[in-house]
Amino acid sequence: MVNEQNLGLIERAIRTVLGLGLGVWVFVQPELGAVEWVALIAASFLILNGIFGRCYLWMLLRVNTCEPRDKNGGRRRVNG
Repeated sequence: MVNEQNLGLIERAIRTVLGLGLGVWVFVQPELGAVEWVALIAASFLILNGIFGRCYLWMLLRVNTCEPRDKNGGRRRVNG
């Protein structure tokens, strides 16, 4: 099975924190208008990206921020 993750650990953490922050902001609003619904959808995608380590936009653009892996699937140590 091919590893489909394309987000590194730091990017996953940033997306999760931003998604949670955006979600909290939406839920403290007195009314849910169009902007809040769009923000809620964006927050959901950010949180899911962070949990699963996969971003479909990055996949389309062929961007991969994961650490290099060795041929056995383990993380490879990069010097420098």
